Amino acid sequence: MELMACAKALDWALENEPWENVSRIYIVTDSMYLVQHHTNAQYWKRNGWRNIAGEPVANEDLWDKILKRVGKLSRVGLRVDFVYQKGKKTSLGKKVDKAAKAAAQRGGFDKDYGYQPGSYSKSVVPGGAAAEKFPASGQTAVIRPYVKKVRKNREERISFNIFDEITQSYSGKFFAYAQPSLSCELHRGNGHRVRFNADPNFPQILERIEGIELPKPIRKKQKKTLTTTPN
Repeated sequence: MELMACAKALDWALENEPWENVSRIYIVTDSMYLVQHHTNAQYWKRNGWRNIAGEPVANEDLWDKILKRVGKLSRVGLRVDFVYQKGKKTSLGKKVDKAAKAAAQRGGFDKDYGYQPGSYSKSVVPGGAAAEKFPASGQTAVIRPYVKKVRKNREERISFNIFDEITQSYSGKFFAYAQPSLSCELHRGNGHRVRFNADPNFPQILERIEGIELPKPIRKKQKKTLTTTPN
């Protein structure tokens, strides 16, 4: 979402330039991911959207939009700089956060339909932590996919939980890559016994061995509050 916000801001700049005596645009963001990697994106693109380790880069569609818009602004004499600022710590940051949350709740005519993130379901492991690289060492494991990042004619990134057949429990939030032909067999929310490669820096699912029936995740029931009216 931080990348999309950046691309939309650059769109606005392109639509509204030129401005008298303005030669620089600052993108102020609380995303270290954007600030640290915006210079790397051009090298990733030249390398077929792979990083120095040969691993497919996530969000290449959004990075490509940002690169193209920065290039167009440069050609009309506007330099773009990226500046990190901790979120919601300044008066302007608080106003932006409030406006963004209000727009998200309101929906309506300006609701964004332009980004299709791929098939997903909820992780059954609680917590807001992002998925980590799976420590692949040639092992087999039972996984429950919950997010797929679909890429045409490239490895697809699959986020999953690990299922322990002995304890009948789920653990971890991990991701690994799989060829599209294999990815289409790894339906989200289902159990699959798979075999991994032996490269923890570029974890890949090499084979789907069999389907595994999973127990239904236990959902915590919301407590109902009984309200009585005195006679």
